[in-house]
Amino acid sequence: MKKEMAREILRSLFDEPISSEELLVDRENEIRFLNMVCSLQPKGTYGVCGETGIGKTTVLNFLNPDRGIRIYLKLTEKENKEVIIGDMLYKLAKEVEEFDDDKISKLAKEARKFVVEERSIGSSLKAGVNVFVNGGITKTMSYTRKFNVYQAYDFMDRLLDVLLKEYGRLVLLIDELDKEKKEDVLMILDSLKSIFDKEGLITIISLPFAIYREYARDRLRWNESGNLENILKDTIFLEPLEDEQIQEMILRRLKKYPDFFDNDALYEISRYSDGNPRDALWISQQIVLDNLDKDRITGDTAVKTIKKVVRRHFKDMWELTEIQESVLKVVAQERGNKSALVKKLEERGIKRQTAYTYINRLKENGLIIERNGVLKVVGKMYYLIED
Repeated sequence: MKKEMAREILRSLFDEPISSEELLVDRENEIRFLNMVCSLQPKGTYGVCGETGIGKTTVLNFLNPDRGIRIYLKLTEKENKEVIIGDMLYKLAKEVEEFDDDKISKLAKEARKFVVEERSIGSSLKAGVNVFVNGGITKTMSYTRKFNVYQAYDFMDRLLDVLLKEYGRLVLLIDELDKEKKEDVLMILDSLKSIFDKEGLITIISLPFAIYREYARDRLRWNESGNLENILKDTIFLEPLEDEQIQEMILRRLKKYPDFFDNDALYEISRYSDGNPRDALWISQQIVLDNLDKDRITGDTAVKTIKKVVRRHFKDMWELTEIQESVLKVVAQERGNKSALVKKLEERGIKRQTAYTYINRLKENGLIIERNGVLKVVGKMYYLIED
């Protein structure tokens, strides 16, 4: 293909959050629900959960409240809880310091200055100090000053208050918290619970998948409130896309070149991705880059490239025993519920209890996934064992 065509295709398949409705696939219900929350609920903190690359940022991009103001914060500093709180305050202050209201602007500038100074002092105190001990031996000692998180809470509390006083309603979108460990996220949410509990404040946060499981368990408890249920008013879970939806996503992006991938190639891309848009876009780009001499990609070409890429990136990550490989091959070939697959494995000489044990372990290790009661081998492993 010509270089210009390759550039346009790669640009179209580049993985980044979208803001055009023409490219949106199967997230309308979640967006509609959250927009209703922003419009109708008096206050509350809500979570958007899902695996990495599933489209949480895209959903946040499409939230457009019809009342009050919308503020989007993308967290970038992830060292510890205090640093994350400081980053949240800094980003909030930076977003609003140019507002027309003098009180908001002045307080925001003070808050931003506070975060910068706290971080600078903390970093400078980490420098080592040499001291002499017995025998003339030099030992380096360092002193670390913790970030003043309590003053950060105070700044955030006051800043939210003046924003609500001026605008009456605020939709605060906090992105990238889903990249943190579940335990750290729980501590952060718990520490901010009282600050976010303000009339007119709707806070929507991207959260890791594990938080959704925890929240669901809390909701199921009989006559007992769990910790997350006290923090989050509700959560939504972004399901992986169906194979057909992944293919539709690729075709919408390649509007100018709708026949570049044939139907078989699109199927292989969706098979690899396991419903994850980021994985689908990544492998699509790999296929393009590996076949710059072709003007159209067939299924055979896609499979050849996918196997090559999988071998290069993932082969050394998994060392399978003979029985593990046998179980994976049966699941890959047959698909089905656990009981049906165990019967197939029994027919191949694997004892019933052994089959159940290996299936469960492979699920725990992420090599087998379950969708709507059907077990399948994850895309990356599928192309390794089929090699």
